[in-house]
Amino acid sequence: MKKQRLSPEQAFAAMVLFLERYYARGAGADDLAAVLSDIQVNERDGLPADPGSWTDWLSAVEDVLAERAQKDHFIGAR
Repeated sequence: MKKQRLSPEQAFAAMVLFLERYYARGAGADDLAAVLSDIQVNERDGLPADPGSWTDWLSAVEDVLAERAQKDHFIGAR
């Protein structure tokens, strides 16, 4: 994944998307402690305790960036 900066609004949108997907995948489990446990960063490798959560985070970021690119494309086409 190419490094790109997210605006504060994009970072917030990515966080919301990540949490919505986490919630949906967990069949509606709403335990904040479980989320925080899964995303706790491991000091050995710098990745979350649940490696899948990193993949999910990257997916949310990519989707938010793609949404921005699509909006920019349509605005530029006017």
